[in-house]
Amino acid sequence: MRPGPSTICTKLLNTVSLNAEPCSLIEIITDMVLAEGWCSSRSEAREKAERWEKRTLSSLQQEISVLQEMGRPSRLAFNSSSEYMIQGACFIEPIDSDDLKDKKRRRSRATDYSAILGEITPRQFEFLCGQLIKMFGVENPVVTRSSSDEGIDFYGKLSLDSMFFPNDLNPTIQRQLSIWMIGQAKHYQASQSGTPEIRELVGAITLARAGVFGSLEPPFQDLQIRVADPVFALFITTGPISSYAWRLLTKSGVIGMDGEMLSAFLSDRGVGLEEGSLNRDRFVRWIEE
Repeated sequence: MRPGPSTICTKLLNTVSLNAEPCSLIEIITDMVLAEGWCSSRSEAREKAERWEKRTLSSLQQEISVLQEMGRPSRLAFNSSSEYMIQGACFIEPIDSDDLKDKKRRRSRATDYSAILGEITPRQFEFLCGQLIKMFGVENPVVTRSSSDEGIDFYGKLSLDSMFFPNDLNPTIQRQLSIWMIGQAKHYQASQSGTPEIRELVGAITLARAGVFGSLEPPFQDLQIRVADPVFALFITTGPISSYAWRLLTKSGVIGMDGEMLSAFLSDRGVGLEEGSLNRDRFVRWIEE
């Protein structure tokens, strides 16, 4: 990669430990310049760091803002004392409220969830996605068969009637409010998910809405998507999603969740915890419930 603030920004966003203690951006850049072999002496690396500091900071601020807007977690944050002090996103500061400290402690377990996501089987991951939409409120999520699934791995209907005016004597229009949640689960670790997988999901949902399938018998007896039914298309993967794929997700309205987002979501909920630590057996039992 080409030496410069953009490369430094990318590396920081991908490598900073969630619990990393605060460190000045100047020192971080200096160390990275030396580690990458861009300079032969520390004094020369320091001079380069001083020239790159403001542009690196600007790039970090912009990238973190984009991540937050998309609901994607950042591994790093700026210390409350100075934006030129970089720390892990879960580093607990003395001024943090008790509530914020608890949230940071929960999120700091995200790396443990990321590791266990890589260990489960692709079929277990599909069941995990079924549990995920159940956490959103789908009462009876369906995980499709492992082969010839017509491009759909899980689905369910989310009823919204309890979310609007729940104290009414009897629901009126609320009873008609529901959304299909239909998705594809990709158990990737080393490789990125790209645009073909997203196009496949969109096509699969379009065909399912029309009731068109390759199998002789309709594979989803209870997936009856009416003409005007709203649908949340979900693309969930254990690995990263390419920048092109993120762009397609954003423009198409498909809801994407990569491995880091999923790990952060699960850690925030404390799924599979036992005495404050993630228990693999308990986590797998939750998946297979």
